[in-house]
Amino acid sequence: MNQELVDRLQRAESAPYGKARSALLEDVVRRADAAGEDDLAFYSRLSLVTAYVMGGEPRKSLVPFARCVADWDADPGKYQDYSHLFHWCFKYAPSTLTKFPEVPLDRAYAVLDDMERRWQVSGHSMHAVHQHRWLVAHHIGDVEAAAEQFRLWSTAPRDDLSDCVGCDPTSKVHHLTSVGRTADAVALAVNVLDGQLTCAEQPQQMLTALLPAYVAEGMYSEAVDAHRKGYRILRGRVGELAEHADHVVFLARTGNELKAVELIERHLNEFDDPPSPYAEMTFAAAAAHALGRVDGLTIRLPRAEAVPAAELSEQLTGRALELAAQFDARNGTKHRSEAIQAMLTAEPWVEYLPLSETARRAQLHKQAPRPVDTAVDEQPVPTGRGWLDRAEDAWQQARIDEATAAWQAFEQEVPESEWTPVDRARVLDGRGLVAHDEPEVALEAWREALALYAEAGEEVRVLRDRGRIGRLLCENGQIDEGLATAEEPVRWLVANDEPRRRGHWQYSLATMYAQADRPEDAVRELSELRERADIDEDLRSGAAIVECNLLAQLGRFEEAEAAATVGLGTSAELPRSFAYKQRGRLRLELERPAEAAEDLTEAVALAAGTPGLEVHVALTQVELARAYLLTGRPLEAAETGEEALPALGSIPELADPLADVRGVLIDAYRALGELESALTKVRELLAAAPAEAHPAWLGMVRQDEGLLLEQLDRDEDAVDAFLMAASYHETAEQPVEQVQAVRLAAQSARYAGNFAQAVELIERARPVLDALPSADQRVLFQTAGVHWDLAMIALQQGETDIAVQHATQAAEHYERGGYEDQHTNARLLVAEHGTTDEKLVEQIFTALPTGHDLWYRAGWLLVDRLNTQGRSQEAHALHVRLTE
Repeated sequence: MNQELVDRLQRAESAPYGKARSALLEDVVRRADAAGEDDLAFYSRLSLVTAYVMGGEPRKSLVPFARCVADWDADPGKYQDYSHLFHWCFKYAPSTLTKFPEVPLDRAYAVLDDMERRWQVSGHSMHAVHQHRWLVAHHIGDVEAAAEQFRLWSTAPRDDLSDCVGCDPTSKVHHLTSVGRTADAVALAVNVLDGQLTCAEQPQQMLTALLPAYVAEGMYSEAVDAHRKGYRILRGRVGELAEHADHVVFLARTGNELKAVELIERHLNEFDDPPSPYAEMTFAAAAAHALGRVDGLTIRLPRAEAVPAAELSEQLTGRALELAAQFDARNGTKHRSEAIQAMLTAEPWVEYLPLSETARRAQLHKQAPRPVDTAVDEQPVPTGRGWLDRAEDAWQQARIDEATAAWQAFEQEVPESEWTPVDRARVLDGRGLVAHDEPEVALEAWREALALYAEAGEEVRVLRDRGRIGRLLCENGQIDEGLATAEEPVRWLVANDEPRRRGHWQYSLATMYAQADRPEDAVRELSELRERADIDEDLRSGAAIVECNLLAQLGRFEEAEAAATVGLGTSAELPRSFAYKQRGRLRLELERPAEAAEDLTEAVALAAGTPGLEVHVALTQVELARAYLLTGRPLEAAETGEEALPALGSIPELADPLADVRGVLIDAYRALGELESALTKVRELLAAAPAEAHPAWLGMVRQDEGLLLEQLDRDEDAVDAFLMAASYHETAEQPVEQVQAVRLAAQSARYAGNFAQAVELIERARPVLDALPSADQRVLFQTAGVHWDLAMIALQQGETDIAVQHATQAAEHYERGGYEDQHTNARLLVAEHGTTDEKLVEQIFTALPTGHDLWYRAGWLLVDRLNTQGRSQEAHALHVRLTE
């Protein structure tokens, strides 16, 4: 067999499913045909059939499959080695034919009859045949035939041509759900989801199929979990448009229309090139239904101007019904049109089903009864100067709108000609307070008021305005002038003003100290304030929140946590959200991520959906994503981090938290096995890195890029990324990190088969290590690693003597550095390739703890050595021990 073609075939089959893999296999088929390699051509065509089906191009599978059928029938004995794969590919044909309305239904039945004949000839169970007869009956709406085929399918024995233990029950779940047996569908799935699934289509297909059954059975948390986990796996895969439609339907019918819109916008590009008319029809109907439930939204299109949701819904409805009519014309039934019409007009399953813990808690907060403030209604309507009293009293109690209205009422009701100087000063106080976001306006008003109070002998009011002026000056960076103006007056007011005002003045004094970079003084005032008996709980909580921030800045985290807990005492949701956020961040700092996640979840829930708080919510989500990651919940970390991205990415000043959340997402994606997504985020980090970014950080990120490329089998690209990382580490004067990056580059070169480059890179690292203290533990590790790398290169090239020499030196350095596992691993290589004596292997084996990975490796090597020396009884006893 042509080795070059075999190598090409292996490279093609190692690529992920999609157009690239299919193109590589097409090339192999052409070359195999041209070279007269019939066996290789036959196998490659079968592999291409699978690639087309799994890669979102099922229509293309029909031609190479037809050729394989013709070749098989021309000489059945010639291709017996591929009998299983040939029969397995036969199963793709009936399901593929049902997805294209232009294929006559008679052809699908003919394929089923041919399939049944071949199964009988080969002695296989009819299990898979009944499954595919059910599929066609289910597709055209033949209820009786579908029920009978389901019965036969369920009673036929499974064999090696049956769908896997995940896919077979998934199809049965579709049937059971379609006939209303949702409890049976859920029961059938339990063992599947609890078991070990190795199929590339599971568990995402089963989780998607279960969505309507879970909701029908009231298993809402299971439904949410199935959506989140199933869609997470599906969303980046090709050819899954129909399954995306199932998730759009789930979202639209559970009150999550905006999330459904996100999915629609994400997958509209696939709609332009759908895997089949059936998938196009299903997605069009699902999207039209969801878009019909949102008002006023504009939908982004992949390659066109955005359109109103209603307009796109109308277009998609027309397309879905058009395709349904084509299927019905082919099938001779109305089943597809009726099913699509039902989807378009479906009522919600539930009013609202929260998709996350934060969403669930936010819903609870919205549903909680709100206290009714009747204080205003109980007060008599003031007249004249009573409006000024009402305004000052309302402002003191943080009833801002009421205070503003009262000042305005005084100005409208009392002619300015009748105002006394004190009246005018009180009005000016109000104007300054209301204009607090316009500091110059406020300062001008208070300074004029202060002069009027001084002329009228209103000494207490003079001190109040000096306090207001000084605090505003401090807030605007004029610290010295602010303290000179306000510190002594405010101290007097803290001790002597009306009792209800004293706590607020102490709060002002503390904030001025904080702005003046006097955190200890600020903490002292706030601590005293929290102990006062003459303040309300909202002020006490507000003081605790500020104190928490200051204590955290001072590194007094336990005290800060206690202050944040006091801050939770406020009745207002926004301050409580900030307090929960603070305490959550502190608990992260104190390495209690599970508790942090609870607090941060509550912080998001209290603020979510409130206009103007999008950034606060996003920043909290960054911390929550980190807490989820640290508690082993990468799915929640990924989803939470993704929710934070839009708000952070729109504001240039939030570059640092944006980089933070990208870093969290990289780790979350890696933990979820979403390596392409992780690589995208790494590259976003690098693209957004500021010019002044530290080279050590850049080296670390570049190394992450290289590791991901290596995991994705893109070894040549990985070499470049690692070398760039090494360059950054060299600039940062980090020689050990530089050597590590160069070694990783050499490893990728070795994986790519470029041994000369690998050796050259390793040799490049040696002078860097030689210039460092040889007894340093990190240097010992890297020096040992250099020898280990050279041993691996030599071993792959068949140069075992050289490999043993380098492994021996690696073992010596690992031993000196105290790296026990690496030392043992190197000794095992020496034992395996440097001697046939069993004593060294036995020595290593007996020194290892039972169950250790190296214990098993040494044990199996020792079994081989004992058998070689004719000591079969000892070998058998050890074999039993290793397999217990």
